[in-house]
Amino acid sequence: MTDLPIEAVVFDMDGVLIDSEPVWRVAEVEVFAEFGIDLTEDELLATIGLPIDKTIALIWRSRPPAVRGAGRPGDAEITRRIADRVLAHVRLHGEPMPGVRWAIALLSSLGLRAAIASSSPSAVIDAVCDRLDLDTVQVRCSTSDEARGKPAPDVYLTAARRLRLSPSSCLGIEDSPSGVAAAKAAGMRCLAVPDPLLAADPVYRKADLVLTSLSELSEPILRSLGWLPAGARP
Repeated sequence: MTDLPIEAVVFDMDGVLIDSEPVWRVAEVEVFAEFGIDLTEDELLATIGLPIDKTIALIWRSRPPAVRGAGRPGDAEITRRIADRVLAHVRLHGEPMPGVRWAIALLSSLGLRAAIASSSPSAVIDAVCDRLDLDTVQVRCSTSDEARGKPAPDVYLTAARRLRLSPSSCLGIEDSPSGVAAAKAAGMRCLAVPDPLLAADPVYRKADLVLTSLSELSEPILRSLGWLPAGARP
């Protein structure tokens, strides 16, 4: 697929726009503990960036059949309890990741549209947009509405379709290896801001550029990735 000039930026949300990855991990630990399941650090790290349903499935898969079948609550109930805890935190205490307000203002000044492609449920996405005053981001896509979650490209393809753009004219911004894989599989260019806990993962090498923070985003960087001023577009 031939890369077109970048016309829109599609953000992952947790860990990119809002500092919520640790909140999801705490919520998962607390909710599973209610059912007698102690999560390990390795399990928590392995599920960063994954949809909550896939996270729950992976956690159960690592348990022996006796544990899986003994009074196991429904996955929908676990999902609801975890999401409710994250929602409560976002509404009261949610904080943007470094550079988010700068990045959004920069994109607006350059005429670039913005969208969200997140593994979080839609209710959490809307709560984050309300908390961070991201009312200008109207295209908000959740893997909850897709047949497959990240690292599959589905949610990114939906974002491009709702933007009425080719994926090759979109730039995905991600913090997790599964997200980078999803954006690239969709045919987008990808800028990675790695989660420090996963920074050594080789999947980040698939990204077109790696930054330590959105505070580093600039017009020259966007030009290097394929953005062109309106007057310079072919």
